[in-house]
Amino acid sequence: MRWVVFALLAVSLLVSASSGCIVSELYRIGYTLHDPTERHARMVKWLDNEGKRCSKEQLVAIWNNLSEWAGTSDSVELRQRVIDLYSKKL
Repeated sequence: MRWVVFALLAVSLLVSASSGCIVSELYRIGYTLHDPTERHARMVKWLDNEGKRCSKEQLVAIWNNLSEWAGTSDSVELRQRVIDLYSKKL
């Protein structure tokens, strides 16, 4: 399972080099902050500041991994921000 996450991050880093969106930053927030409230606030802030630079493919990767990365911080608010960012890309 870890190799899948590693592969996904490697692909997202390659895509991020051209788009300016570094998905691994959101991954890092999820795995380094242990307080759910702080993790939620930092993820919301990251999506607000960096999410608009993400491609549709990166937003799909974020959506698919958000439950794992956010853990108990996963919420309707986070999901809605990803949906809003994706809908603006269509």
